[in-house]
Amino acid sequence: MPKTQNVISLVKRFLHSRWNPQAKFLNLENMRADPILEAEGIKPPGVGGSPRELGNVIWKICSETYPDVITISLANNGFRSLGPVSSLPAFFPNLQNLSLEGNELKWTKDLDVFASRRSKLTNLKELLLTGNPVHASAIAAGNEEGYRREVLSKFSTLTLLDQKPVTPTESGFANLPSSVKSKKVDADAAQVPLRNFPVPNKPGFIDAEAGAIMPNFLSKYFTLYDTDRNQLSEAYAPLAQFSLCLNVIPPPRARAAGFLHTMPNQKDLSFNRYQDIGNRNLMRVHAPKMRNQSLHHGVGSILAALRKLPKTSHPLNDASKFVVDSWVLPNNVIGARLKNEERPEALLFINVHGEFAEAPTQGIRSFDRTFAVAPTPPDSPAAAAGWPCVILSDQLVVRHYSSPSAWAADSLPTGEVTAEQTQALQAAQQGGQAAVVPPQAAPQTAPPTGPAATNGAALPPHLQNQAPAAGINEQQHTMSLQLATQTGLIYPFAVQCLQENGWDYNLAFTNFQNLKASNAIPPQAFAQAV
Repeated sequence: MPKTQNVISLVKRFLHSRWNPQAKFLNLENMRADPILEAEGIKPPGVGGSPRELGNVIWKICSETYPDVITISLANNGFRSLGPVSSLPAFFPNLQNLSLEGNELKWTKDLDVFASRRSKLTNLKELLLTGNPVHASAIAAGNEEGYRREVLSKFSTLTLLDQKPVTPTESGFANLPSSVKSKKVDADAAQVPLRNFPVPNKPGFIDAEAGAIMPNFLSKYFTLYDTDRNQLSEAYAPLAQFSLCLNVIPPPRARAAGFLHTMPNQKDLSFNRYQDIGNRNLMRVHAPKMRNQSLHHGVGSILAALRKLPKTSHPLNDASKFVVDSWVLPNNVIGARLKNEERPEALLFINVHGEFAEAPTQGIRSFDRTFAVAPTPPDSPAAAAGWPCVILSDQLVVRHYSSPSAWAADSLPTGEVTAEQTQALQAAQQGGQAAVVPPQAAPQTAPPTGPAATNGAALPPHLQNQAPAAGINEQQHTMSLQLATQTGLIYPFAVQCLQENGWDYNLAFTNFQNLKASNAIPPQAFAQAV
């Protein structure tokens, strides 16, 4: 590593080679291949072994030498996070155009270091994120709209995102106060016209072939699942697979409805009893070994897993508590096997959403279950046991309770907008100014009192002098410090944990313990091993 004066001289020479004075453009693309840095053995920010303060040095010298820069490109630097260049907003708060194209950013939250309360790009007009996994994943999932909304919520001044103009509607949502972004006044504040859904909500889709098989299969399956799971052995093909996915985060609408607090026995439920068989929630379980262990192959392994799950009682006499989609799929593309090389010509896809009471608490959970089944082979154990089909794949998702009203026939307004709806919207508009004022906060369960107080002297070193996260109040900041102290999480992860659990401290801590027990929390979430 050259001496300090030599480094400063080197950085100045490097920046000069990358500066376009006519466009006021600093081109810092693909710095790892820069001949000036390579010749001196300097590894640029984002490359392993790069000097920790090099990013700060670059921005400081640049701000002193080229204070009028309006465009910076950090494209194709292989950044997995923006940590190595996180001080950019502090030196260039008025930057107008920024390219992060062709890096390795996976999540919109990776942009938070450029959008924090203490250090923010307040005048950014154009941002380019194409070529990053966060953009590619959103496009592949058909969720570009949600991706753009998340990015714009961090940079509300943008007029161009990924070379596409920001629409007035997008800008309206982005500039809403954070306290009302989930409220019904969104449409008015973002200037979205009131519209009803174009088609009514249907209770489920079942084609004719599925309708002849599916009802008997589901009735028999769930009856035995509730009463004697050993008798389900004949229902599975020899090469069947089963997996369990736990979604421990309460749905926002369920939190708003207060199911956890208003329904009896809900607080007595725990996900701990599900952990033994493995959680195949791929959004939270990243280790290949854990993922493989949570996929159960063959009848013996599947039955052993099912026996470990808590006993249940499904309300099979109340059809309104379930919704089913089912249709026939040709197997020539899927290639599913019954045993050895025996492949059925077609499969029946069955997707069930519903609820069950869990023993011994009798608390209510919601579930999603997806079966891929094939016709029962003649003279097979399944045929002898009266099964109309055999299971090739069984995926079970267990989650917090959410109301079956989501699939009720009248759950969505359809047709032309009525006068009553218009009047209701006008009433919301007239009270809109009041709505723009922060509404009544969601109930916040205070953290338990104890020795881990949140005064500066008692906080661990990584939390001392910690500034509040953007958009949270003093009480929420205190709760975040308490949770970080109790769990060993770094502050941003503690805030995220509380936000995802509706600022219910006890629920957040319980879900933290569940996730930690299943090794679903990445090591970088912790300040130190806990």
